[in-house]
Amino acid sequence: MATTFAFKLVTPTGVLFDGEVEQVTAVNPLGEFGVLAEHVNYITSLIPGLMTIRTADGQTVDYMVTGGLVEVKDGAMTALAQSAEPPDQVTPTDDDTLREAEERLASMSVFDANYEDEKQAVMVLRARRDVAEGRRVPAHRDRSDSRAAPS
Repeated sequence: MATTFAFKLVTPTGVLFDGEVEQVTAVNPLGEFGVLAEHVNYITSLIPGLMTIRTADGQTVDYMVTGGLVEVKDGAMTALAQSAEPPDQVTPTDDDTLREAEERLASMSVFDANYEDEKQAVMVLRARRDVAEGRRVPAHRDRSDSRAAPS
């Protein structure tokens, strides 16, 4: 049984990681998930949060990703991230900025043309706060998803 698998983390600016890993953990819309060697074929979206890579030599590498897609296919995993940065380079979100963004989102209709962009901005701000505070998984789920569409 294989204990490692090929993993590649790609952003629009280039390849950030390409090598053999033991495990990758990230966050999708349903929560934190992990991939080990011989994982079934799988595809999912990424939401803003921490991606942790445990390399073949046992080292851990973390990246704060702002979203993207993950594919596990035939024993290899590829993550296409909108952006990724090491946690020590993440600028924390101040409470006022986050509160203002959440208020703007709460006042919008899901039918507003800018709703998805504003929702993504709030999720990134929350993830920046969580990563800066050392949290692995988002502390607050995106409450806007459970909001019913206006009649």
